[in-house]
Amino acid sequence: MPRYFSVWLAFFKNSLTRDLEYKANFIGGIAVDSVYYLLYYFFFYTIFSYVDKLGSFDKEAVFIFLVISFSIDAFYMFFCANNVYKLNDYVVKGDLDFILTRPIDAQIFVSFRYVNTYAIVSILFLLPLLGILVFNSHYEPNVLQICLFILSSAVGVSIFYAFDMLLSSLVFWFRNFSLVGWLSYEVLKFSMRPDSIYTGISRKILFSFVPMALISSVPTRILLFEDGLHYFLYQIAIASILIGITRLVWLRGLKKYESASS
Repeated sequence: MPRYFSVWLAFFKNSLTRDLEYKANFIGGIAVDSVYYLLYYFFFYTIFSYVDKLGSFDKEAVFIFLVISFSIDAFYMFFCANNVYKLNDYVVKGDLDFILTRPIDAQIFVSFRYVNTYAIVSILFLLPLLGILVFNSHYEPNVLQICLFILSSAVGVSIFYAFDMLLSSLVFWFRNFSLVGWLSYEVLKFSMRPDSIYTGISRKILFSFVPMALISSVPTRILLFEDGLHYFLYQIAIASILIGITRLVWLRGLKKYESASS
């Protein structure tokens, strides 16, 4: 782990240097995130002009949920988002050949090579905002809830990553799967709504086969409600299974991989 951490630090320094060379693009990334946050805020603000609650989530809980969702997305953007979608290009162009020869696990290299450094700005804005919203709400989470919330948020990021990596790994079978970014974005929209709005078969799917409801709703429930613990245990179980499947699919995909020159 110390070796991989030192490698990631080198990735971070390199990415920061690259990003600061193009300051307009760095600022543009922050602006795009700001517009994204505002659009979701006004979307739910409009909804609450007609209703008082969305299932078990009242207005305060939903806006706290939104900030948690944005924070998890920002952490994922920071660590992985600039990487997993590049797998398609690596396979199509044959660049994966060179990655496989490096003295580091290829999946780790592909997953963490580039760091979205502008996401630091979003994180530094969202975390204090989350603290302010929770402190000014009628919810009073205890220390245990806060600690479990932090762990659950990390698990949510891992589910985010595993799902994207699974979709990206389909390129080994399709040879070219450039639609992965669009497909992932459309499916991940389900994680940006409180889980209490889903019922019946859709709820079962979003808690199992396509576990989008586990990314942000479970950390929110742990932080605000008393029914969060069993959701947390379930989230860990699903995340472990999903990450295990991701690893198996990756290794199986490498066996099917053929160089672009072959």
